Amino acid sequence: MENTVKVRGRVGWQEDETTRLFTAVKEANASGAPLRSVFESLSDDLGRKPNSIRNYYYACLRQRPEAADLRAAPFTAFTPEETHDLLRQVLIARGEGRSVRSCVMQMAEGSHSRMLRYQNKYRTILKHRPEMIEAVRVELEREGLPCPPPDTIDRADSAFCDPDDAAAARLMAQPCVSHMLEGLKELLRRAARAEEALDLQRTIDRLHVQQDLRRLSWEKDFDEAVAHLESLMGLLRDFLALPRESQLPQLDIFRDAALDEVSRAESWLTKQRG
Repeated sequence: MENTVKVRGRVGWQEDETTRLFTAVKEANASGAPLRSVFESLSDDLGRKPNSIRNYYYACLRQRPEAADLRAAPFTAFTPEETHDLLRQVLIARGEGRSVRSCVMQMAEGSHSRMLRYQNKYRTILKHRPEMIEAVRVELEREGLPCPPPDTIDRADSAFCDPDDAAAARLMAQPCVSHMLEGLKELLRRAARAEEALDLQRTIDRLHVQQDLRRLSWEKDFDEAVAHLESLMGLLRDFLALPRESQLPQLDIFRDAALDEVSRAESWLTKQRG
């Protein structure tokens, strides 16, 4: 399948952005990384919320169902030896003042999918098995190898970013820059809230439409059931309205008509249940 899925999305999506998205999804699937990591990693690069990227991706799949095979790539689990080696290399890099990201990029030797695989594995261990990281840190400390201080292990955000150089640090310390960034953050928060509200309204509208369709279907079924019942009641009422002396001669006619109506009603019920 080609990397580019040409499908119209919401206004603002360019073809090169769609190409980057599906290429990243393909690489993540090849490495066994979750799709969520793709949406999060592309968020800053594309200037879009992870949820917006996710919604666009699934909108593409709905319009091009054959693109769903991107999600079916095989997953290769880490062996205990690979996990231990990954933790050693990452912690040594952090002890040397480097970030997790720079370390896994070096380990991946230019492969974006392998880099994502290493990074996501470390993130998972950092979140769910911090004791494993601490054990390897102690091991490195005993061997006299570089390792980060224990009080920095749980600083997940800073662990993935290299320190800013002096010029960038001085620039970021300027009050005007700080105010500008806060203003941008507020604008992004407002845009996110507006987009989430719009997504919620669309969901509500879709549910309303589905409910209306269900109600129309129920009303149609109800009308048909009433029609069958009224037909049976009409036959019975007309027969019972005959004088007793006239009912016996008409019994065979009544029975045949009633059997036909019951058969039609049963056929309709079988169709509804199926």
